[in-house]
Amino acid sequence: MIGAGMVGVCAASWLQRDGHSVFLVEAAEPGRGASFGNAGCFNGSSVTPVAMPGVIRNVPRWLLDPLGPLSLRWTYLPAIAPWLLRFIRAGAPEKVRAQARALRPLVGPTLETLKPLVSTAGAGDLVHRLGHLYVYRSAESLERDRLAWDLRRENGVEIDEFDADELRQLEPALSRDYMRGVLVRENGHTSNPLALVERLLEHFLRSGGELVRAGRKASGSKAAASPRLQPIPASSRRMPQLSAPALSPSRSPLRSVTRCRSRPSGATI
Repeated sequence: MIGAGMVGVCAASWLQRDGHSVFLVEAAEPGRGASFGNAGCFNGSSVTPVAMPGVIRNVPRWLLDPLGPLSLRWTYLPAIAPWLLRFIRAGAPEKVRAQARALRPLVGPTLETLKPLVSTAGAGDLVHRLGHLYVYRSAESLERDRLAWDLRRENGVEIDEFDADELRQLEPALSRDYMRGVLVRENGHTSNPLALVERLLEHFLRSGGELVRAGRKASGSKAAASPRLQPIPASSRRMPQLSAPALSPSRSPLRSVTRCRSRPSGATI
């Protein structure tokens, strides 16, 4: 398994539980990449695609905002234009609903799938199921997200909506700037993402797993000095016979072009 972040360690642990001999390959410190700098949320409710109907209308405002969620190197526009057209087409209402139906079985069992690993690693104190509260400054801003909430409801996500007074009762310390709220009770979080990865990794190693430290600057045919790693010359067009390597999403080349979606109209607690 390439990548010793949250996804890599969990995938390696499940393979190990299924009886496989597994070793993790990591160039940096385990858990200190994407798994370190994040909110630590476990969102089984995340069924809304990034390409939603009307999202293209937000692009000019996002591009003009220095703090917006989107930036673009204009010289790259001709190269990315075909992908942008596919992105826009993917935001058609019928396609969005099909994507949401496909996503729910994948992300819905997140916490239940994680529970056995957390339990055997003695990390139960780091994972909490308290729900997520999304808050909005106006009823209008909530309505702009109505399709996203409808998609969640259509796919079995239970949500509770609150007006301003109900929000104050639920969270007395919440700013009075927020006038609407939506609570998703099924979601959870970890209070310390790095500590969770480290504890899962410790249990993986105690159970017979291996951690191989690959060199950061290995390129071409120069790989880490490990008998478990077989170098692949960069100029080679043929792949050697390898024992099924797996690549965790945090180590995917797509990480360099994937952007985190932002919700300018709402905040999450």
